[in-house]
Amino acid sequence: MRSFRKYEFGSKGAATAKINALGVDSDGYPSHNHCVVNIGEVEGSDKHHVDVYWDGEPESSWDNNMIWCTPIGVHSFGSESEIEYTTAYNAANE
Repeated sequence: MRSFRKYEFGSKGAATAKINALGVDSDGYPSHNHCVVNIGEVEGSDKHHVDVYWDGEPESSWDNNMIWCTPIGVHSFGSESEIEYTTAYNAANE
């Protein structure tokens, strides 16, 4: 099962380091099956935002950077990811 989560980092460099720690090959391409989208700065925030559609459960090492947006925010990975995100959001905010 895939999991959609949103994250924020203090800088683009911090986000890039975390993304690269997921694994890259010798050419610099991802060697993992997660879909990562650098959103960057969004209006009203000075943080660097990243959306990840995890291939399975989210990496727990990313938990300190996880945020819950409502509504879903400026980006999603389609209706299936929106349903999963909304379900996880509701469970986390009960």
